Amino acid sequence: MIKNTHDFKPLEGKYVNLREVELDDAAFILALRCDEKKSRFLHKTENNLEKQIEYLKHYKTLDNEWYFIIENKQHEPLGTSRIYDVRGSQYTGGSWLMKDGALPEETLEGVLLGRQMAFETICFEKDCYDVRKANKKVVRFHKMCGAKIVEENDIDYFFEMTRDVFEKVKPRLYAMLG
Repeated sequence: MIKNTHDFKPLEGKYVNLREVELDDAAFILALRCDEKKSRFLHKTENNLEKQIEYLKHYKTLDNEWYFIIENKQHEPLGTSRIYDVRGSQYTGGSWLMKDGALPEETLEGVLLGRQMAFETICFEKDCYDVRKANKKVVRFHKMCGAKIVEENDIDYFFEMTRDVFEKVKPRLYAMLG
């Protein structure tokens, strides 16, 4: 695994790019995270721009987390994704939010680029994350992408996606993009 030196080049896809978050993204992130509909399955975020900027400043000092903006080809932000809670060769992927109006192709490719970054660039072996059971659309999406439920409680499903599984499903998922 490599350490985050906050200087990597964006990953460029057919529909979207994946780039590291910048301080200028604070208002966009805050708007997504404070949107009632989008954030109902996330930890609550205080609607405070200064605190969001401070959070991003702190993030820029860390070498074991990655925070991304998914942007369209006109460099307009569409969504967010994070890699955090690193434990050896595994991590937690999360904070995945897309703004209203993002196309299915943009959403899928954003996830694919995030996993490519995690598995191929940073060299993690496993993504371990949870999804609220009530978030049925996202649960279906992760199953379609090859992730497996390995545990559950009353509220959450706990998923795992390994590098090997990602490599097997990646061609099929990219084929869906056309």
